[in-house]
Amino acid sequence: MLQQKVTDLDSLYVNFSFIKNNQPVNDGPKCGMTIKKAGSMRFCWNEKNPWREKVLKEISEDKIPLPIELIHSQIVYDLNSLKNTEGIKGDGIISQNKEFMPVLTVADCLPVYLYDNKKKVFGLVHSGWKGTGIIGKAIELAQKDYDSDPEDISIIIGPHIHDCCYIVNQERASYFVQNFTPSCVKELEEGGKCFAGGRGLAIEWDNGQEKLFRLSLLKANLQVLENYKIPRDNILVIDECTCCNEKFGSNRRETALATKKMGRKLNLEEAAHNFTVQAAFIRW
Repeated sequence: MLQQKVTDLDSLYVNFSFIKNNQPVNDGPKCGMTIKKAGSMRFCWNEKNPWREKVLKEISEDKIPLPIELIHSQIVYDLNSLKNTEGIKGDGIISQNKEFMPVLTVADCLPVYLYDNKKKVFGLVHSGWKGTGIIGKAIELAQKDYDSDPEDISIIIGPHIHDCCYIVNQERASYFVQNFTPSCVKELEEGGKCFAGGRGLAIEWDNGQEKLFRLSLLKANLQVLENYKIPRDNILVIDECTCCNEKFGSNRRETALATKKMGRKLNLEEAAHNFTVQAAFIRW
């Protein structure tokens, strides 16, 4: 497994490349994700976002953007034609069609990219806490539909919120311990803080009478990949916390800033429009 920092944050998006046996895959699809200054890539089938369409047209070049409306699930689609793609809802897409550019949205949750070096199957999933394990469903689908061998699959785990900033309660911590690995949670230290935006915003957590925990979605997903026998030397981790690094959009950081500014708790509609949704994509 390789861990890598993002160095090019001057454009509207960043690119990543797969590895196999710790070596770059030079003939595979390219992966990427827009950053905060690109603006909101929010997507719902019943909404219009002309700016998103313009940005994706630039990114896609001659490929066909293939969007999906997220529902925080473990639903993955295998799509190779445009038939019945309008209105699809779920959290992952795989394909063999090199004319397509699967796209999904993220803002602290993990974008996880997949590529079978032999069968040329490619795709990506959105892995939030509710959907953790979805990358396993994508691997299962690739095995069922294309007879993919885990030894041939390369994975990229993109920028996401890390355990330095992701604080959860006992119930959620216990869920991850029981379903993934105990190593993905650790009890929050006394007076623990999340220094969102580096040290620009210190979100304080009152331990009170309820135990709180730091949760590593990365470790949980690595355990899933280990369970599916994906070689560690085929996994690239983009080692950026979207909550810490203000060049990325972040649900937790931006919502906390908006709450602080308004001096009250945001309702669901306000919260949904007060952070920068990013587009994760994969294309040839």
